[in-house]
Amino acid sequence: MRKTVVALGFLVLVAVSGCDAASEASNAVSGAVDKGSVCVDALKLAGFEPDLSNPEKAAEEAKKRSEELGNLAQKTADTTVKDALNDMATKVGEFKPSNAVQWSKDKVERLDTLRRACI
Repeated sequence: MRKTVVALGFLVLVAVSGCDAASEASNAVSGAVDKGSVCVDALKLAGFEPDLSNPEKAAEEAKKRSEELGNLAQKTADTTVKDALNDMATKVGEFKPSNAVQWSKDKVERLDTLRRACI
């Protein structure tokens, strides 16, 4: 009888361990999907190119995109992606028509960092 109880206890332990492993694997997949969807949205937003023919509208759009990138950063648990998104949000928010050339160069560097974080 004692051997039966020990054997049943062992089987319960194995079953619970298997459930924990399955749960961890499911969470990892869910995290990857979350990172993937955040990155798709982030790269779309980060592709922003201001229309210099309308400087006022370009500045407004840059501010809007910056806020959207910052909000998106709050949706991910991945710290590398979050940091890259916050950095991109800051850069996009710094747009001014007078600094458009340097801003574009700096933005390309941050976009590359964001792409690498998303891989």
